[in-house]
Amino acid sequence: MKKLFIIGALLLSAAPLSNALAQELNVAPAHLVCDYQVPEKLDTQVKSKLQRALTQYGISSNPGYSRFAMVPSVSINDEQTTTTIPVYCNVDFDLVISLQDAYSGKVFATYTRDVKGRGTNKSNAIAKGISALNLNNPDFSNFCEDAKGKVFAYYEANMGSIIQKAQNAAKMRSFDEALYILAEIPEECPSYASRVAPLVHQYYKQQMDLFGEQVLARARAAWAASPNAAGAAEVANILADMPPSCSSSAAAKSFVGQITSKVESLDAWERRFMEKELAYQHDERKAVIEASKAVAVAYARNQPKTITKVYLW
Repeated sequence: MKKLFIIGALLLSAAPLSNALAQELNVAPAHLVCDYQVPEKLDTQVKSKLQRALTQYGISSNPGYSRFAMVPSVSINDEQTTTTIPVYCNVDFDLVISLQDAYSGKVFATYTRDVKGRGTNKSNAIAKGISALNLNNPDFSNFCEDAKGKVFAYYEANMGSIIQKAQNAAKMRSFDEALYILAEIPEECPSYASRVAPLVHQYYKQQMDLFGEQVLARARAAWAASPNAAGAAEVANILADMPPSCSSSAAAKSFVGQITSKVESLDAWERRFMEKELAYQHDERKAVIEASKAVAVAYARNQPKTITKVYLW
């Protein structure tokens, strides 16, 4: 959680509001599935090629909080090894890219291309075939549009239950969990602005209020332990994490005012905090969506790995 409150302001201070509320659809990338064990280099090559192609068509493939996965697979149709010197391997295979529910394995959309590769061995032949494959074509574009439509339809149909789950987490003051749950819903869903965005703003504010309370408590404890110049310097260091415009802002300023005479660093902190708070207030609506996603990602990283039907990166 440390310093997450400034992420939105740093990323979006100069960005238009429309960019903040219309992020790309995110689908988690999956490892290559093949009839035989493939080298890590080939797996990485497929991931990179697929990610570049998906980005071109408005689909972000980053791990984190997506229920859906983009799964590449290779199914070998035929392979022949030459009797020449050097020996070459010719492989005819299907590259299948499917949009799947990562938890159930259900397939929602599929794209298939027949690929031929020639290399020094089977793995090398597949790698060369994939390297030469061009995904910039109408069929792949249509697949991406179909995939996006299927994802949006799923979330529109299940939005009520997802929101209820987030509200239950918020009732327990687990606002980071609530933001993580809501972060799964793509912002391009038709009802996102009316049903999800208000909750994201609400829970993010509550999470920052909670975090601010914790920061102020740590600062007070540091001062109580060392009510001197060294302790005041530690207070200034701790309060650098204080989120601007949170419910503890006024109390933090009052607390600093009580001990400012002890050390000049607190004067400097107060000036920086005021500047940061003014900037945050100016950009608050634009910053919250991105900053809340940072909270969601931080929450996800601290959770046990979820068991899925898809082998994700």
